[in-house]
Amino acid sequence: MSDSLTRILFQKLVTMSGEDYEKGELVVDQGRIVEARSGTHGSFEGITHDWSDCLILPGFVNAHCHLSLSGLHGKVARQERFVDWIESVVTENAALSWRDRVDALHREAQTLIESGVTALGDYFSHPELLVEYQALPFRQVLFLETLGFQSALAGEKARSVEELLQEHPAGTGSSIRLAVAPHAPYSVSPALFRDLKKLTDKRGCRYSCHVAEVEEETRFLSQGDGDFLELLKKRKAYDSSWKSPGLGPVRYLEQLGVLRDMVAIHLNYLEKQDLARLAENNASAVFCPGSTRWFGRKTWRPVKDLLDRGISVGLGTDSLASNDSLNFLDEIRLSEEMLPELHRSDILWLATVGGSQALGIEKLGLEPGQPADLIGFRFSKSEEDWWDLPFGLDRQQVDFSMISGVLRIILQITLIVF
Repeated sequence: MSDSLTRILFQKLVTMSGEDYEKGELVVDQGRIVEARSGTHGSFEGITHDWSDCLILPGFVNAHCHLSLSGLHGKVARQERFVDWIESVVTENAALSWRDRVDALHREAQTLIESGVTALGDYFSHPELLVEYQALPFRQVLFLETLGFQSALAGEKARSVEELLQEHPAGTGSSIRLAVAPHAPYSVSPALFRDLKKLTDKRGCRYSCHVAEVEEETRFLSQGDGDFLELLKKRKAYDSSWKSPGLGPVRYLEQLGVLRDMVAIHLNYLEKQDLARLAENNASAVFCPGSTRWFGRKTWRPVKDLLDRGISVGLGTDSLASNDSLNFLDEIRLSEEMLPELHRSDILWLATVGGSQALGIEKLGLEPGQPADLIGFRFSKSEEDWWDLPFGLDRQQVDFSMISGVLRIILQITLIVF
């Protein structure tokens, strides 16, 4: 008998990928699911956790985050112009001490764990932080965020990214995979886009970009002027040889040959044929409801239209420079408010399987052979629909989570005011 053999009793288990089970047991060994079934065996030679009053779901996937910006919480104000917000982030981020950056990263990682996140897609720009990410329990896809609008610097920047990928290869069983993220169409040159795409194709790693986030992005690409031109010149990052392609962001990336297999973040401003372009290029998408609301956006991605096209869509928190919280339960509640065309069960699919598909991580469900990454919610009444449990307005934490077979019981804190 394996020392790691564990059984969890449950009231209901929803796999999000196949058959569901009632009043049964889930058996885990060596961090992976061995069996899920309705009913229980009479005896069991291992550790049993009795959660027979609970719903079990696959763990949440935060498909887009910037944990290393967590120390900016409350330091960056909303701005009327997006470029002014960018400049504020750059200034405050440069002033953040290393200790404060690391402390905030770990503190907010705990917020993610307590709110049910078991897998993470994160943008980072400090390779020195890899040792901190390695201390986190999540299954992670870490995107090295890369900027550079001057074409002459493309080769040097791409070589730097490749060196990092070579220095930190993901070994068998590794919980971290490195990936590549050209920042955005207004901050990355055509040459650098192409070099980074060649690199990801060569190494077989994931590839992501902020795309069509604001109207100013479309203006810059289609007309070659506006706020982003002003920002690039002010920061001495503009390339005078660059010519406006006269296209929207998605068409521009397709024309460059870099849209295929991209994880596109935001996609708030799409043209008529962009859905077809994304589907034809096997792109996936991540919706960040909290960040979208924080900015006061009036337009956001058409999630149901993307799903109807067969495009994988996940949910992300974005950063605390553009969100009030990294609590993932807040994100799913806000998703329901912003996406009324989706049922709660659909939103939970986005938060689990949709995110894992978007990130290209190992299939996450609750089937034999899959990683034991799961979360539990206690039923308050027997007739309660399972999909309602995570949406409770007073719920800020899951009741327990398991990441790679390691169980974490989340202590529920109740404040009593005298």
